[in-house]
Amino acid sequence: MAVEQLIQFDRSLFVQINSSWTSSLADAFFPAITDLHRNPYFISVLALSLGIWVWKRRGYALRWIVALIISVSLSDLIAYRVIKANVSRERPPQAGVEIVIRGQKHTGNSFPSNHAANMFAAAMTISGASPAIGVPLFIAAGLVAYSRVYVGAHFPMDVMGGAALGILIAALVRILLGRWLKAPPLKLPES
Repeated sequence: MAVEQLIQFDRSLFVQINSSWTSSLADAFFPAITDLHRNPYFISVLALSLGIWVWKRRGYALRWIVALIISVSLSDLIAYRVIKANVSRERPPQAGVEIVIRGQKHTGNSFPSNHAANMFAAAMTISGASPAIGVPLFIAAGLVAYSRVYVGAHFPMDVMGGAALGILIAALVRILLGRWLKAPPLKLPES
Protein backbone atom coordinates (compact mmCIF):
# COMPACT_ATOMS: atom_id res chain seq x y z
CA MET A 1 0.00 0.00 0.00
CA ALA A 2 1.46 3.37 -1.00
CA VAL A 3 1.95 6.05 1.62
CA GLU A 4 -0.82 8.24 0.17
CA GLN A 5 -3.26 5.32 0.24
CA LEU A 6 -2.31 4.56 3.83
CA ILE A 7 -2.87 8.19 4.86
CA GLN A 8 -6.21 8.23 3.05
CA PHE A 9 -7.27 4.98 4.75
CA ASP A 10 -6.21 6.43 8.13
CA ARG A 11 -8.30 9.57 7.55
CA SER A 12 -11.28 7.54 6.36
CA LEU A 13 -11.11 5.25 9.40
CA PHE A 14 -10.84 8.31 11.64
CA VAL A 15 -14.06 9.76 10.18
CA GLN A 16 -15.86 6.42 10.68
CA ILE A 17 -14.81 6.15 14.34
CA ASN A 18 -15.25 9.83 15.17
CA SER A 19 -18.44 10.58 13.25
CA SER A 20 -20.26 7.39 12.25
CA TRP A 21 -19.60 4.65 14.81
CA THR A 22 -21.07 6.68 17.65
CA SER A 23 -23.82 6.45 20.24
CA SER A 24 -24.98 8.37 23.27
CA LEU A 25 -23.44 5.72 25.53
CA ALA A 26 -20.09 5.96 23.73
CA ASP A 27 -20.34 9.77 23.84
CA ALA A 28 -20.40 9.51 27.65
CA PHE A 29 -17.95 6.61 28.05
CA PHE A 30 -14.99 7.50 25.81
CA PRO A 31 -14.51 11.13 26.92
CA ALA A 32 -14.57 9.88 30.52
CA ILE A 33 -11.81 7.31 30.01
CA THR A 34 -9.64 9.28 27.59
CA ASP A 35 -8.20 11.34 30.46
CA LEU A 36 -8.71 8.82 33.23
CA HIS A 37 -5.28 9.67 34.62
CA ARG A 38 -6.66 13.07 35.64
CA ASN A 39 -9.62 11.64 37.56
CA PRO A 40 -8.99 11.84 41.34
CA TYR A 41 -11.12 8.74 42.01
CA PHE A 42 -9.13 6.69 39.51
CA ILE A 43 -5.85 7.95 40.97
CA SER A 44 -7.04 7.01 44.47
CA VAL A 45 -8.06 3.50 43.40
CA LEU A 46 -4.76 3.04 41.54
CA ALA A 47 -2.71 4.21 44.54
CA LEU A 48 -4.70 1.97 46.88
CA SER A 49 -4.28 -1.03 44.56
CA LEU A 50 -0.53 -0.49 44.28
CA GLY A 51 -0.31 0.00 48.04
CA ILE A 52 -2.10 -3.30 48.71
CA TRP A 53 0.13 -5.04 46.17
CA VAL A 54 3.27 -3.70 47.90
CA TRP A 55 1.89 -4.69 51.30
CA LYS A 56 1.18 -8.26 50.15
CA ARG A 57 4.16 -8.85 47.84
CA ARG A 58 6.71 -6.36 49.21
CA GLY A 59 10.01 -6.51 47.29
CA TYR A 60 8.49 -8.27 44.28
CA ALA A 61 5.85 -5.57 43.84
CA LEU A 62 8.31 -2.74 44.42
CA ARG A 63 10.65 -4.07 41.71
CA TRP A 64 7.78 -4.24 39.21
CA ILE A 65 6.59 -0.76 40.18
CA VAL A 66 10.11 0.53 39.46
CA ALA A 67 9.94 -1.22 36.06
CA LEU A 68 6.50 0.35 35.49
CA ILE A 69 7.80 3.84 36.26
CA ILE A 70 10.80 3.34 33.96
CA SER A 71 8.67 1.92 31.11
CA VAL A 72 6.01 4.63 31.22
CA SER A 73 8.56 7.42 31.70
CA LEU A 74 10.66 6.25 28.74
CA SER A 75 7.56 5.73 26.63
CA ASP A 76 6.31 9.23 27.37
CA LEU A 77 9.73 10.81 26.87
CA ILE A 78 10.47 9.08 23.56
CA ALA A 79 6.96 9.64 22.18
CA TYR A 80 6.80 13.31 23.14
CA ARG A 81 10.37 14.61 23.05
CA VAL A 82 11.83 12.47 20.28
CA ILE A 83 9.17 11.24 17.85
CA LYS A 84 6.56 14.01 18.08
CA ALA A 85 9.31 16.61 17.91
CA ASN A 86 10.57 15.11 14.64
CA VAL A 87 7.34 13.88 13.03
CA SER A 88 5.21 16.94 12.55
CA ARG A 89 1.90 15.27 11.89
CA GLU A 90 -1.05 17.57 12.45
CA ARG A 91 -3.93 16.53 14.66
CA PRO A 92 -7.23 15.84 12.87
CA PRO A 93 -8.72 19.35 13.36
CA GLN A 94 -5.59 21.03 11.95
CA ALA A 95 -5.34 18.47 9.12
CA GLY A 96 -8.63 19.62 7.62
CA VAL A 97 -10.58 16.46 8.46
CA GLU A 98 -14.26 16.71 9.33
CA ILE A 99 -14.35 16.16 13.07
CA VAL A 100 -16.57 16.01 16.12
CA ILE A 101 -14.59 17.18 19.14
CA ARG A 102 -15.69 15.55 22.37
CA GLY A 103 -14.11 17.07 25.45
CA GLN A 104 -11.17 19.44 25.42
CA LYS A 105 -9.44 20.66 22.29
CA HIS A 106 -6.00 19.13 21.82
CA THR A 107 -2.90 20.89 20.52
CA GLY A 108 0.57 19.88 19.43
CA ASN A 109 1.65 17.16 17.05
CA SER A 110 -0.39 14.02 16.62
CA PHE A 111 2.01 11.11 16.02
CA PRO A 112 2.35 9.06 18.15
CA SER A 113 -0.35 9.13 20.79
CA ASN A 114 1.28 9.49 24.22
CA HIS A 115 -1.88 8.15 25.87
CA ALA A 116 -1.65 4.94 23.84
CA ALA A 117 2.12 4.63 24.31
CA ASN A 118 1.90 5.04 28.07
CA MET A 119 -1.11 2.79 28.58
CA PHE A 120 0.37 -0.04 26.50
CA ALA A 121 3.73 0.36 28.24
CA ALA A 122 1.94 0.02 31.59
CA ALA A 123 -0.09 -2.99 30.42
CA MET A 124 2.98 -4.73 29.00
CA THR A 125 4.98 -4.13 32.17
CA ILE A 126 2.36 -5.20 34.70
CA SER A 127 1.37 -8.24 32.63
CA GLY A 128 4.91 -9.49 33.25
CA ALA A 129 4.37 -9.29 36.99
CA SER A 130 0.86 -10.69 36.96
CA PRO A 131 -0.19 -12.43 33.72
CA ALA A 132 -3.75 -12.87 35.05
CA ILE A 133 -4.28 -9.12 35.05
CA GLY A 134 -2.59 -8.69 31.66
CA VAL A 135 -5.71 -9.24 29.55
CA PRO A 136 -7.85 -6.67 31.41
CA LEU A 137 -4.98 -4.17 31.29
CA PHE A 138 -4.53 -4.60 27.54
CA ILE A 139 -8.29 -4.21 27.06
CA ALA A 140 -8.18 -1.00 29.13
CA ALA A 141 -5.21 0.25 27.10
CA GLY A 142 -7.08 -0.54 23.87
CA LEU A 143 -10.15 1.34 25.08
CA VAL A 144 -8.08 4.39 25.98
CA ALA A 145 -6.34 4.25 22.59
CA TYR A 146 -9.68 3.97 20.78
CA SER A 147 -11.02 6.84 22.88
CA ARG A 148 -8.30 9.12 21.54
CA VAL A 149 -9.70 8.67 18.03
CA TYR A 150 -13.32 8.80 19.21
CA VAL A 151 -12.86 12.16 20.96
CA GLY A 152 -11.08 13.63 17.92
CA ALA A 153 -7.55 13.92 19.34
CA HIS A 154 -5.69 11.43 17.10
CA PHE A 155 -5.81 9.47 13.88
CA PRO A 156 -5.92 5.64 14.17
CA MET A 157 -2.29 5.33 13.00
CA ASP A 158 -1.25 7.66 15.83
CA VAL A 159 -2.68 5.32 18.46
CA MET A 160 -1.34 2.21 16.71
CA GLY A 161 2.12 3.78 16.61
CA GLY A 162 1.84 4.75 20.26
CA ALA A 163 0.69 1.26 21.25
CA ALA A 164 3.59 -0.36 19.36
CA LEU A 165 6.07 2.05 20.94
CA GLY A 166 4.76 1.42 24.46
CA ILE A 167 4.85 -2.35 24.03
CA LEU A 168 8.37 -2.24 22.56
CA ILE A 169 9.78 -0.04 25.32
CA ALA A 170 8.16 -2.09 28.10
CA ALA A 171 9.41 -5.33 26.52
CA LEU A 172 12.95 -3.92 26.41
CA VAL A 173 12.72 -2.77 30.04
CA ARG A 174 11.48 -6.23 31.05
CA ILE A 175 14.39 -7.85 29.19
CA LEU A 176 16.99 -5.48 30.65
CA LEU A 177 15.65 -5.86 34.20
CA GLY A 178 14.65 -9.52 33.80
CA ARG A 179 16.93 -11.14 36.35
CA TRP A 180 16.33 -8.40 38.90
CA LEU A 181 12.54 -8.54 38.44
CA LYS A 182 12.40 -12.29 38.94
CA ALA A 183 14.88 -12.45 41.83
CA PRO A 184 13.59 -14.10 44.99
CA PRO A 185 12.66 -11.80 47.85
CA LEU A 186 15.49 -10.85 50.17
CA LYS A 187 15.55 -12.84 53.38
CA LEU A 188 16.80 -11.26 56.53
CA PRO A 189 19.42 -13.26 58.41
CA GLU A 190 18.16 -14.97 61.54
CA SER A 191 19.76 -13.95 64.81
